[in-house]
Amino acid sequence: MSTHQITVSDSLYRRLQQQAKAMQATVNDVAHQTLERYLPPPIENDLPPEVQTELEAMAHLSDDALWQIAESEMNPDKVALYDVMLERLQNNQLTAEGQTVLDQLREEAQLLTLRKAHAYVLLQSRGYTLPSLTDLHRPRQ
Repeated sequence: MSTHQITVSDSLYRRLQQQAKAMQATVNDVAHQTLERYLPPPIENDLPPEVQTELEAMAHLSDDALWQIAESEMNPDKVALYDVMLERLQNNQLTAEGQTVLDQLREEAQLLTLRKAHAYVLLQSRGYTLPSLTDLHRPRQ
């Protein structure tokens, strides 16, 4: 692993020193931990290339665009169809065509979840406070 130096103000360095002393750690460790906590995580290499590209591009979106993605929901008709297909699967009544539809809907839902999660991570790294799980599960009015 290669290392790089950065320049910080004296007051910031003193704060890092104080935190390091309190944690019984080095200034480098505290700085590294702090940066890790507040920078968005890297995009996973095992995602399809087009998904990696899309997630990387999200870093350049405005805060408003990220909030729109984070708060987006799957089309209600698709959710209802997904539920019907799952019920048919559980009752062993799903045709091959139905399985294809279910697989497509599942992939779409997973991709939406990934986009939303990444948007929230980016917003958090920009200093926003994210909604609680309770707030996220509260029905919209």
